[in-house]
Amino acid sequence: MTDQTNPQNTIVIHAAGEVGPRRVEYREPLESLFGMVHQKIKEGDIAACQLDRIFSTGGCLQYRDHNTWEARVDPENAKSLVHAGFDVVSHAGNRCFDYGPEALLDSIDVIRRNGMRVIGAGKDIAEARQPAIVERKGVRVGFLAYNSTLPVEYEAREGKPGCAPIRVATYYEAQGYQPGTPPKIVTVAREDDVRAMEEDVRKLRDQMDVVVVSIHWGQDYVPEMLSTYQPVVGRRAIDAGADLVLGHHGATIRGIELYKGRAIFYCLGIFGYERSDPFKPKPAGMHAESVPGIYHKWEKQPGWERYPGPRNRRYTMMVKCIAGRDGIRKVSFLPGYNNQRAEPEFLSRNDPRFQEVIDYIAPFCKGHGTTLSVEGDEVVISSAIRE
Repeated sequence: MTDQTNPQNTIVIHAAGEVGPRRVEYREPLESLFGMVHQKIKEGDIAACQLDRIFSTGGCLQYRDHNTWEARVDPENAKSLVHAGFDVVSHAGNRCFDYGPEALLDSIDVIRRNGMRVIGAGKDIAEARQPAIVERKGVRVGFLAYNSTLPVEYEAREGKPGCAPIRVATYYEAQGYQPGTPPKIVTVAREDDVRAMEEDVRKLRDQMDVVVVSIHWGQDYVPEMLSTYQPVVGRRAIDAGADLVLGHHGATIRGIELYKGRAIFYCLGIFGYERSDPFKPKPAGMHAESVPGIYHKWEKQPGWERYPGPRNRRYTMMVKCIAGRDGIRKVSFLPGYNNQRAEPEFLSRNDPRFQEVIDYIAPFCKGHGTTLSVEGDEVVISSAIRE
């Protein structure tokens, strides 16, 4: 194996979870959202993230089965991502179509005009499934993105804008013989969508040194809850040839699995995600959240209106992969924390919050047979299970 520290032979890939800039609306400097992390992000050769906003002033609010009217933001907010150093942006998410096709296409255009590549969404299903290919130092990396948190009509089709779907069916099975026992929830991904993902990965495999698959999936806010379809889909992506699976949507960081020596990050958490002005009224006619309130209960804290939620929502991470022409050689993550202004920062091992993040995620990783070890200010992942 070639020396991992030799910059001529390897590159560094960085990946973060959901970003949601709205500094323009707060009348604050665009570079301030990622002001504490941009230098570290740019130390890598390629950086990717998941966008949870729509860069547009057009479109029309879609009154669907969820309540995400705040997703549309001024297109100038895209410059926050540029300043952070992101190269690849996944737009496959549950908010991408909140303002219809016009706004989504605007957003894709804004991202591209700012020099970043878009994956997971497009003017039709063919474009939504197109990879982003980035080459650094002779190492070719291909990125694909999909979405399983799909409101009605958010998927791309032939002649219709949207995101690349991995749709999922939900079933409820009785457990035991006692009346009233809570049912087992079974989720199954649509086979045609999974096969389409596998086809995309296989097409890239022979052309790329590294293949990265990004998936918006799972249930938000419920600590370490994995839906039954997630490990199945993640492993099938790797079986098809993916070297790394990046999951998001859960709002809190989740466990990490090493499958056949390749990492599945079930949720990277939030990374610079600003809520709208809490004192601004919602549009008329908005309905209640579709997710049961039990998942969203926490004690509100003064000063955290811009970034509300339980303490575990403040934990975040950035994935770091060292890769070469022979694939990914080492995987680690940098523990982070989001402050009251939704600004992420990376933590030093001397910061008590560094160990707090590790203590939170370690039991979830252990459940997947994954061990964590600290090297400097990074956490290296390895498998406790013999492959």
